[in-house]
Amino acid sequence: MIPFLFITLFAASTWFIQSYYKNQLAQFKIDALNDNDISKDKYLQLIKAQSDQKLMVLSSKVGELEANIERLNMLGERIIEKSALPKEEFDFEALPASGKIESVATDDSFQSSVLLNDIENLDQHLIKKEKQLQRLEIAINNRHLLDELYISGRPVKGKGSWISSLYGTRKDPFSGKLRSHRGVDIAGPAGMPLIATAAGVVVEAGQRGGYGLMVEIQHGNGLATRYAHAIELTVKVGEIVSKGQQVAVMGSTGRSTGPHIHYEVLKNDRQVDPDYYIHRVAG
Repeated sequence: MIPFLFITLFAASTWFIQSYYKNQLAQFKIDALNDNDISKDKYLQLIKAQSDQKLMVLSSKVGELEANIERLNMLGERIIEKSALPKEEFDFEALPASGKIESVATDDSFQSSVLLNDIENLDQHLIKKEKQLQRLEIAINNRHLLDELYISGRPVKGKGSWISSLYGTRKDPFSGKLRSHRGVDIAGPAGMPLIATAAGVVVEAGQRGGYGLMVEIQHGNGLATRYAHAIELTVKVGEIVSKGQQVAVMGSTGRSTGPHIHYEVLKNDRQVDPDYYIHRVAG
């Protein structure tokens, strides 16, 4: 009887232990699966957060590129307005289509590809705008250079001057005889600034017979100007001068009866009437 009870108890204990450990093993597997699912969820959440962050960075980049293009457009339009260049030659009005997002879409891969495409398109727009601005800079520089080389206006700065003798035949103030006058005389107070009527290179600066103290400037295309009877010269031979720059001071040196400038315009080394150049407007 006792052995039977012992065997029965041993069998029951064994069953109980096996059942307990089976249940524990099953619970462990369930817990492990749950933990694995949680890890997967955390991993997916991390990937989603990173995707969201990348999308927002891309969206911010799109907005930055669009803002840069808009600034370039505004700059180009202002430059064209001030330069008086033909506006139709330079397109600074059109804005590229926007791909900027305010919230992240559910299909992140699709949204990313859209933004990357927008960034590529905007980059091409920036390259185009840069080339347009380079063309505009060249056009302005060429226009400025032409204006600088364009002989125009009086060779005096300030008020109080007047044309006292025109180009052509006149009575010589010293001999009283008729004599050819190869320039225009502009009288004014001594000390008045004398300015270059166009940009060029100083080829002569000093004393020259009846001209007194004189400056001669070469402007290219066979054109030159002379500024005579000065009391003082402010430039030297070889110096590059800009339009409107002072080159001398009005005086009465050389063959002169009073403070004035004898102004000549030469075309292919021959004097021509300066009146045309004095009264024309630059540009």
